[in-house]
Amino acid sequence: MERVINNEILDYLLKNNLITKHQHGFIQKKSTCTNLLECLNNWCFNMQAKLVSDVIYFDFKKAFDSVSHNKLLIKLKAYGIYNNLFDWITAFLSNRKQTVRVCNISSHFVPVMSGVPQGSVLGPTLFLLFINDVRDIFW
Repeated sequence: MERVINNEILDYLLKNNLITKHQHGFIQKKSTCTNLLECLNNWCFNMQAKLVSDVIYFDFKKAFDSVSHNKLLIKLKAYGIYNNLFDWITAFLSNRKQTVRVCNISSHFVPVMSGVPQGSVLGPTLFLLFINDVRDIFW
C-alpha cells in the first residue's frame, strides 16, 4: 500500500512540476552523482565567465527526525494533496512510538512528535516535500 501511494504521489508531483528541478535526492534517474555533475558544470561556467560562485552545503544528518508533522501536513495541502490521501498520510504519521534497546534492555515507549519514518517507502518522499522549497530561500 505504501509503495502504491508513494508512486502515485511522485507521479503527481513530477507531472505537475511541483518538485524543483534542482532536487536530486529520492528522484528516479537522479542522484548525488547527477547533483555533483550539475554543480561542476555551473562552477566551470562561472569560472570561464569570471563570475563568483558561492557554495553552501547542508548537513541533513538526523534531518528525517526533525520534520515537523504540522508543517509537513500544511505543505502537503499546498501541493494539492487532500481528502483521503491526506487523511491516510496523517494517520501514517500519527500515534507512532519509539524505544531504545541496549543489549536486552529496552526503555519505555515514548511518543514520536516529529520526523518521517526511516526505513519506510514513503519517508524519503515526505522529507523531499518538506525541504523542496529550501532552494527558494537562497535564490
